[in-house]
Amino acid sequence: MYPVILALDTPRLEGLPLESVAAVKVGWTPILEYGPEIIGRLSTRVPVIVDIKLADVPHVAGEVARRLIDRGACCVIAHGFLGRSLRDLPLERVYVVAKMTVPTFYDAHLEDVVFTALDLGARGLVLPANDPATLRRVREAVGCGPPIISPGVGPQGAAPGDALRNGASFEIVGRFLVEDPRRLELWREVKPTCGHTSP
Repeated sequence: MYPVILALDTPRLEGLPLESVAAVKVGWTPILEYGPEIIGRLSTRVPVIVDIKLADVPHVAGEVARRLIDRGACCVIAHGFLGRSLRDLPLERVYVVAKMTVPTFYDAHLEDVVFTALDLGARGLVLPANDPATLRRVREAVGCGPPIISPGVGPQGAAPGDALRNGASFEIVGRFLVEDPRRLELWREVKPTCGHTSP
């Protein structure tokens, strides 16, 4: 098992190394292509993280998260700018976006977002692989408790293993692997700093 979460942001599913990755991250494109049933279908083969970046009032975001979990998702991703409004989500199954791979509001509010999410009981954090300094800083601040999942490998600038060496638990990889699944071998010798075994 590689410390990789395969991001499925395209409708293509054939020929992908689903059984060799720690999880798949399902975005809007496959859900719109195949319907929400794709979550349950994939979850019989590999853990599924649903990434529609929940960002709504607490009762709505919570209801959507629970319905996705009922359909087979192991976890969902929610926006951290919700702050304490994350409280109505099933947080033990929620990864919270604390910073994105492109400049956003989060850049000036990183610490508030991180510590609010963890104080509320979030499962883990989403931090960019293409910002290793931030990854290191957050991992040092929070210790090895919460898993950190990191997008941004390949076209967005990070090389395979960069995020893992700087504190991430799993690297989220989309186009780079979808274009050539053989690239998964680049993670063969890379181990996460904190040794999380499942997302």
